[in-house]
Amino acid sequence: MMETVGILAATLAAWFDVKTREVPDWITLPLVLAGIFFSLVEHGFLVTGGTLIVGGALAEFLYRYKVFGGGDLKVLLGLALAGGPLYGLAVFYASLLAALPLFLFCMLKERTSKPSVPYALAILAGVLLVHWRR
Repeated sequence: MMETVGILAATLAAWFDVKTREVPDWITLPLVLAGIFFSLVEHGFLVTGGTLIVGGALAEFLYRYKVFGGGDLKVLLGLALAGGPLYGLAVFYASLLAALPLFLFCMLKERTSKPSVPYALAILAGVLLVHWRR
């Protein structure tokens, strides 16, 4: 069931990111809360706490240095909580791979070396790639 929730949340996040360049909190916050619940049930307090601490610290670092937007990071954190830390890392890695052609497309379209990229689209591609590989 959580797979479906993750795919739905990633799809909504990608759609809003493409349309408005922002991922709304009404998508990300329920995903994070559901992720915490599922993580506590499936993995226990230690893994959930570790995922929140490590994932939160990594998200803060990436947000502070403007590598990712806050909505993108909340989607990734929610997915990591919901599916477990290894699933979260797999989605993160797959989204980085999916982002390469997306960055190139946006660079060519905007004619700049620092394009505005809807990264939630790469996250959705990462989620689908990880699910396809399972």
